[in-house]
Amino acid sequence: MNRREFLRWTALGGAALAFRPRLAWAFSQTVKLRKFIQPLPGLGAGGIPLATPDRASIPGTDLYTIEAGEYRHQFHPDLPPSRLWGYADLNGVHGYLGGLIVATRDRPVRLRVHNRLPAQHPLPVDRTLCGAEGPDNRIAVHLHGGFVPWTSDGGPTSWFSPGNLQGETCLNRNPDGSAEYYYPNQQSARLMWYHDHAMGITRLNAYAGLATGYLVTDDVEQGFLSGGALPSIGIPLVLQEKTFVDGKDPNYTWGQVGDLWYPYLYEWQSPTGRWDYAPFAEPPGAVSGPLPVPSCVPEFFADTPVVNGAAYPYLEVQPRHYRFRILNGSQARFYNLQLYYADASGAEANLGRPGPAMVQIGTEGGFLPAPVTLNAPPQPIGFDPAGNAVRYTLLLAPAERADIVIDFSNVPPGSRLVLYNDAPAPFPMGDPLNDYFTGDPDQTAAGGAPTTRAGFGPNTRTLLQFRVLPLQGARDPASYDAIARGLVPLPPVPALDPAHAKVRDLTLNEDFDELGRLIQRLGTARQAGVDSQGLPTWGRNYMDPATETPRAGDVEVWRVFNLTGDTHPVHFHLVNVQVLSRQPFDPGAWNGKPRFTGPARPPDANERGWKETVRMNPGECTTVIMRFDLPQVPFAVPQSPRTGGYEYVWHCHILEHEEHDMMRPLVVTP
Repeated sequence: MNRREFLRWTALGGAALAFRPRLAWAFSQTVKLRKFIQPLPGLGAGGIPLATPDRASIPGTDLYTIEAGEYRHQFHPDLPPSRLWGYADLNGVHGYLGGLIVATRDRPVRLRVHNRLPAQHPLPVDRTLCGAEGPDNRIAVHLHGGFVPWTSDGGPTSWFSPGNLQGETCLNRNPDGSAEYYYPNQQSARLMWYHDHAMGITRLNAYAGLATGYLVTDDVEQGFLSGGALPSIGIPLVLQEKTFVDGKDPNYTWGQVGDLWYPYLYEWQSPTGRWDYAPFAEPPGAVSGPLPVPSCVPEFFADTPVVNGAAYPYLEVQPRHYRFRILNGSQARFYNLQLYYADASGAEANLGRPGPAMVQIGTEGGFLPAPVTLNAPPQPIGFDPAGNAVRYTLLLAPAERADIVIDFSNVPPGSRLVLYNDAPAPFPMGDPLNDYFTGDPDQTAAGGAPTTRAGFGPNTRTLLQFRVLPLQGARDPASYDAIARGLVPLPPVPALDPAHAKVRDLTLNEDFDELGRLIQRLGTARQAGVDSQGLPTWGRNYMDPATETPRAGDVEVWRVFNLTGDTHPVHFHLVNVQVLSRQPFDPGAWNGKPRFTGPARPPDANERGWKETVRMNPGECTTVIMRFDLPQVPFAVPQSPRTGGYEYVWHCHILEHEEHDMMRPLVVTP
């Protein structure tokens, strides 16, 4: 039973739990950390290290030579430095989110990566996952959002290790053992990111630190900057969360106090286990089932938010306009971002005093057709009768990005504001064990955290504090309304015509693996077999033959039917998509064809541009359209020895879902 079922069980008399013997829970809780005592790391020295290009070696190309290596980073003054893996300039200094690249449209980048990781992973590796039999220090660099040849896409089977081992689709090795990636940058201005994508270990490598930003700028953006319509290239806000080893579990051997903690036991014991466990696999009365140690888990929600690698930071601003480039880089947590004035302590949000508007001007696919005003007033999370979120302010699923401007011009100096999140986890149903906030209930009896005190963590609701300083120099020349007029018209978003497009019906599925663990998979509308209960299933494994095989240049409409209880952020490699609609249907009546239960609704205003990560809600059909163009590159691109064609993937970007086994090949044929 999962926690949602546990809550129902509690309502039906589960108070008997109080009379059971106290159990030892294998779930770490971070020590109490003081909030808002350290500044937000910015770009450059003392913050997020920028990668340095070599612009002379290859005419017309920026060459970056980086390494993946191990280092230590201090997330908070009350913690010792944590052991991490990350990117840095070759022979350079490692720093959290290091190796951030600023690129220019149509100027190619060559990324030459040396793997210098130690043999032992800093986190628990479950070798029962597909592809996890390789070395612990294998990597595959994926430019998330990139329009790149498939050999440079960093697909799951294109990994390489410090030795001579490599995956079957790794075709980009150099004689010195490095891997070389070619990014043509044939895209408009936007925030992308590059992170690890090696099969069976992606969730661990990304959590350990193998992720950073990749900014592309172009003449349109530079025109906005020079004309004063935008205040700057933007301040990055990379939202993640971590849990740190507390030293109370002697069986956790993957780190010392202060190192990153990651789940290694599958908590399933009814009625207080965190995750579903198949009835066929559950030994009556057992405390631990026939599961490996360490074992993968369906989702991981940590207890400490970090922004740009700092836990609970603050940012000093003046009464001006500021541009922020936000990335949800978390494993599985969604964020509903709102801005409130702080209470008298400055550490907690005063939910009755809304802060200034947040104006969104872009998504992961670049600028929106027009600015969208949010936080005026803030919208706490709200749900329809089916349990799906229908009210929110700035809702970001894992891997989604938002380019926003906040105007602090009318905020009195001395004010403090809090960037606040109230999205439940898992999304949308939620589990109290994953929600940390001031005064929250004591969850220790169910394996959770004690009540959070004011001014301290763990707290997943108060992410960042803004401190407004007195104005220095002249005021900004205009209000944001005037600035927004300078952003219109933005670059047009050419609509793709669905009238003559091929339509594919696809499914998001939930089942149990051969060990009884919860598993999520992608599939088609054709039955793929039967599940562990002997019921029809449409889910397919990643290694099953490819079913999404468009031709280069084709336009396709995908209708994706979510048969699970979670909202899934579905990420498309190679292509950007346009969201056409969402429409409710009856998952209980699904037989390969939908029974719609209501009208379709259009995308949100801040989704009406290009996207490559799309939220797909339970019991809804999400319809998107895309064109399978290929980048133009100055060399011949071989076809995949594994699938033929040009092999990309599409998958859920909840990293634990992606790994087990919610990912499928996307093979574009010439």
